[in-house]
Amino acid sequence: MSRKKSSSKEDKFEKYRKAGQVVAKTKEYVRPFVRIGAKLLDICEKTEQSVIKEGGKLAFPCNVSINHIAAHYSSPPGDKTVIKEGDIVKVDIGAHVDGFIADSAFTVNFDPDFDKLVDAAVASCHAAIEAMLPGTNTKDIGKIVESTIKSKGKFKPIKELSGHILEEYALHGPKTIPNVRIPYGTKIEEGEVYAIETFSSTGTGSVHDLPYGYIYRLLPVRTPVRSKGARKIISAVLKEYKTLPFSERWIAKQVKAYKVALNELITKGVFHRYKILSDKKGCKVAQAEETMIVTKDGPKITTSIESD
Repeated sequence: MSRKKSSSKEDKFEKYRKAGQVVAKTKEYVRPFVRIGAKLLDICEKTEQSVIKEGGKLAFPCNVSINHIAAHYSSPPGDKTVIKEGDIVKVDIGAHVDGFIADSAFTVNFDPDFDKLVDAAVASCHAAIEAMLPGTNTKDIGKIVESTIKSKGKFKPIKELSGHILEEYALHGPKTIPNVRIPYGTKIEEGEVYAIETFSSTGTGSVHDLPYGYIYRLLPVRTPVRSKGARKIISAVLKEYKTLPFSERWIAKQVKAYKVALNELITKGVFHRYKILSDKKGCKVAQAEETMIVTKDGPKITTSIESD
């Protein structure tokens, strides 16, 4: 798919910065709505509306994942799920400006027994960011994340989840930042942009796919489809979301009787479905995430509110 490239590095980084400020302001706006009794659907929709209001476009559907659910839960149409006392809630937000992405997440905890678990995620995220210097090996960042999480209590990092390089219209580029010690890695380079994403768990430190999910992405291989509904969905996705993830909720608002057509597109391999990721039931998972630019003068976080 051809895309218009930015005219200069300065223009590119300004767009990354603008996307980061959209996310930072959205985090500040939506956090008070994350409370006991709140519907996850309302949080998702308020978050996504804020991204648009602040001048960005949606890089992916808002994720609101509770307790042992680590990632990829975004409310389906009509979702009745509410936050309960004792829950630990992760909110993951993404925005882009002309394809240049910002990705950030925070955790709200409604059980004081798990405050240290949240601290482990936040501390490991910021320790990783501080080490993101040109020439550093990504495997060394993994050691920092794992040791920081374990130093906070009997917690484990989630080994299958990682930070990731951000590229134009690509949420997950070819480089990753592990959450655990690994024997191999690659060098971090000046000018790269990363989402540093850490997860601390009271469970196994490993996630598995649940059999369902409500987030999708258009795959690069084009397979012919017969139904009018399927073709309409593809057209809407190409126009609005390109290669970025999108929500079942968004399709439901654009195409009537969408479910049969959506299943056809999944079955034929036109769309990838992101399954919900879960550690063992009954455990708690916390998440922290910020987007940052690697510079010779140190990491520059884009997803924190800039001072005037």
